[in-house]
Amino acid sequence: MKKIADELSFIPIAPVLFAISFVLALFSQNIEEVAIKHLTFPVLLSALFAVIISFLSMLLLKNRRKGIVFACAFIVLFFSYGDVLSILINMKKPFVLPFDKNFLLFPTWIILLLGCFSWIKKNRRLFIRPGIFLLIMSFFAILFPIIGIIRYETSQEAPIASPLTLPDPKSLFSQIKELPDIYYIVPEDYASSKVLQNYFHYDNSGFTDFLTEKGFYVTSESASNYPKTFLSLASTLNMEYLDYLSSLKNSSDQTLVNSLIEDNHVVRFLQGLGYHYYQMGSWWDPTKRSKLAEENFILEEKNSLDISTFSYTVVESTMANPFITKLFPKVIIGGSNDDDRRRILYQFAKLPEVINLPQPKFIFLHIIAPHGPYVFGKNCEPLSQKQTDKFPEEENYVNQTHCINQKIKAAITTILTESSKPPIILLQTDEGVPFLGQRLPKTDSWKDASDDLLNEKFPMLSAYYLPGKKKTTKLYPSISPVNSFRVIFNEYFHTNLPLLPDKSYIFPDLKHVYEFTDITEKLH
Repeated sequence: MKKIADELSFIPIAPVLFAISFVLALFSQNIEEVAIKHLTFPVLLSALFAVIISFLSMLLLKNRRKGIVFACAFIVLFFSYGDVLSILINMKKPFVLPFDKNFLLFPTWIILLLGCFSWIKKNRRLFIRPGIFLLIMSFFAILFPIIGIIRYETSQEAPIASPLTLPDPKSLFSQIKELPDIYYIVPEDYASSKVLQNYFHYDNSGFTDFLTEKGFYVTSESASNYPKTFLSLASTLNMEYLDYLSSLKNSSDQTLVNSLIEDNHVVRFLQGLGYHYYQMGSWWDPTKRSKLAEENFILEEKNSLDISTFSYTVVESTMANPFITKLFPKVIIGGSNDDDRRRILYQFAKLPEVINLPQPKFIFLHIIAPHGPYVFGKNCEPLSQKQTDKFPEEENYVNQTHCINQKIKAAITTILTESSKPPIILLQTDEGVPFLGQRLPKTDSWKDASDDLLNEKFPMLSAYYLPGKKKTTKLYPSISPVNSFRVIFNEYFHTNLPLLPDKSYIFPDLKHVYEFTDITEKLH
């Protein structure tokens, strides 16, 4: 047994396992928000990196056992860099240092590596026992996160399916006179006009008056059904509340409802009627790319490698941090402020092209604004992070709202002017003010939210353009997103879906995101 362990310590298994263990540990810390498919690339990359470091170490030290031992030391220091950096960044006074924490940590890590290399090189020992010890430690290092990931994944339910049953689209053909284009435009976290006026002292009447003049029904009392995007879109796109997820009330996994967003009733039903589906999504995985879409409009930057946010986070948490953040800030994943701005401009620029695509069509446009990052000034001038940091978040939010208003006005004017026949337009946000959840004792601990905070959070923008239905009595001031497509389908496709009571729900905290409490009565 000892002989076998000795032979195994002679090849670079330990450095590879140490490298992979750091990636798995980081994944397990974020497992509730990261899909397991994003794990493959960083695991392979870290393993390859460890192999290269091992052979370079063997070459420099001219001894394979010494090379393996130093490679292990190098890998541990290289991948633990981000954890130590986070500790330094989060230090409280009086220990806060007045300069970039990389300025202190990076040279310290270099000194440690050089010292370790020098000691191993000068040492005349055979390094058999250290090699065996490191090999055993590497197995334990990788074992614990693997057990955690397996336990988590095996405890998850099968992909969630909505229990709602819709009429067979084919059975409705004889009753449908025409199939108008449908635009579902979702500006992320757009508060109602009353909230903007009462809490932010911003008069939004110029925008709502524009919508009314164009023929929109602008609701005055609509409230979001849920306080987070993943719940809101899952509910809206399936036209029902998420009560059937109550069996998952102890889960913190926000990705469980991704299947409800990506494979939803609204798109399936419309495709059954012969609609073409086009998605103009965001950087957020559930709306970035849809397998149901004829085409996904995604910003492709020349400087983008289109790698996942998790892969970038892995690299950013290593000793490469000072170089990645300075030379290649998040542009390689399209995650910099400049990329966020370009993505929004790209979405609005592409809308005129979408108008001329084959009809009938359903277009889902998800815009990450006025939600931060705040990349636009009041008149849509580009802003850097340093510029927005000078102002309160409330002011940045209002300024970006004003800019997005201008963009939406131009988009709606173009849609109405250039469409060959009047389209349906649902302009509706997913939730209200974005940053209020961070102002609770713990982020999104909604059980601790006051009535005032709930009344600031839930009221939302909601506006309907329903051509030929101006006299409809189905729309009313407090209609909420769960009923939006029920009304549209009833009015144009004779589905006769009953309207649900308009309710708003919260969850207690991020550890119980499917444990819902009705707070409708608390909203004014």
